[in-house]
Amino acid sequence: MARRDRWSSGARGGRYGRRRSRGRRVGRVLLVVVVVVVVLGAVQLLRGVPQPSYDAMLSTATVPGRTPSVPWPSQGEAAAEIVGVGNLGTYGSQSPQVIASVTKMMTALVLIHDHPLSLGEQGPSITITPQDYQIYLADKAANDSVMAVAPGEQLSEYQALEALLIPSADNMATVLAIWDAGSVKAFVAKMNAEAKKLGLTDTHYADPSGLSAGTYSNAISQLKVARLVMDNPVLAGIVAQPQATLPVAGVVYNVNGEVTHHGIIGVKTGSILTGNFAMACAIHVAGRTYTGLGVVLDQGGVAPLETALHAGERLAVFEEQLLRPVTVVREGQELGALAVPGGAQVPVVASRGVTLVGWPGLLVSVSVRLDHHLYGVRAGSVIGTATVSLGEQRVEVPLRVVATVQRPPLLWRLTQL
Repeated sequence: MARRDRWSSGARGGRYGRRRSRGRRVGRVLLVVVVVVVVLGAVQLLRGVPQPSYDAMLSTATVPGRTPSVPWPSQGEAAAEIVGVGNLGTYGSQSPQVIASVTKMMTALVLIHDHPLSLGEQGPSITITPQDYQIYLADKAANDSVMAVAPGEQLSEYQALEALLIPSADNMATVLAIWDAGSVKAFVAKMNAEAKKLGLTDTHYADPSGLSAGTYSNAISQLKVARLVMDNPVLAGIVAQPQATLPVAGVVYNVNGEVTHHGIIGVKTGSILTGNFAMACAIHVAGRTYTGLGVVLDQGGVAPLETALHAGERLAVFEEQLLRPVTVVREGQELGALAVPGGAQVPVVASRGVTLVGWPGLLVSVSVRLDHHLYGVRAGSVIGTATVSLGEQRVEVPLRVVATVQRPPLLWRLTQL
């Protein structure tokens, strides 16, 4: 019996020891689990959380209303735009056309680039040589567009540009080319180099006056040239004059008979067998003045130049009536929202309104640039910038949040691996 008791006692002790050993192993496992959980929790809490993403409510749209129909000519080709606002498109093939005296826009640009003038300046003096006088006589005999000159006559650079652009004197284009570059050939090389730099397609200059059939371009390219002329205050002032007074020729009149009518302020006509007109007009809206442009080429009919002038006039009237103020963004308008990971969305609003000018169908776009650190930003604070575009117009608007941007909740941070 005593042995059995000892054996029984030992068995019970062994079973107890095994249970205690298993308990220690379970405890160690639980400890490891707790440690892992604590470590993982600490890592989750300490590691960075992603910044809120931006969900846009307004990214692109168009000005509401019926898209206007541009009164393009019924023949040839054309292009139009309102400078700084938007392009009105093109008409026709945009293939090379003989541009005649529209060429003189590029002649004037090269001249004033090489010999800059400021408003009110006359520039250097140009003496008419016997050779220059013979050029005048030859052009006159050929029934070209000329301005009378005399040997020894003194013209300032400004007066010579007036002679080039107002009565459209072919002889003065040649005189200026030789004065600037030493020869017509060298000057024409400058014209073509400038055309290449500007990316003018289907464009080649063979002479400074446009008399040559080898001088050609298309409407969209000459629209770019017209814009550059109107961007230069000296040239823009010259082409807006209905007339000028020169030393020998006396009073000369602008071949562009539309100047001062229908808001037209330039720019250049050209006609040989067909009529061409690069038109500029002043558009007054919302207390500002904008420049409308239109180029019509290859206009026919009994009087091609008159046909071209009337086509340009229709474009000018259309552009003057086209522009209107457009409220693109209202103050306080919700443009989007910040999506906080694991949390609610925070609305983002414009801090001020934006009113620009445009027309129905013109594209509106909004792009957003946010600050890098957004968590903790209080309600009403600026958190980035929206760039609002309407056509070519760009305005930056500060963006504000309507509520404090809270960090993601604790549970989300703990459960996101």
